[in-house]
Amino acid sequence: MSNAQLYLAIGLPCITVMTALVISLVQISGIRDDIRSLVSKLDLLTGKVAEMDTRLAVLEERGNK
Repeated sequence: MSNAQLYLAIGLPCITVMTALVISLVQISGIRDDIRSLVSKLDLLTGKVAEMDTRLAVLEERGNK
């Protein structure tokens, strides 16, 4: 086995694994950004629901007087 064959036998799998790891990290980063976006939208919606609940409570108090 020549040195070139040895380098290919060791190098190609290493390069393949490292490439797969980099691609996975990029995908995980994208998923993380998507989740953060969804959480911020959910927080906004939760705030709106709480605001509506407060407004309804005020209206109910006015109606009971």
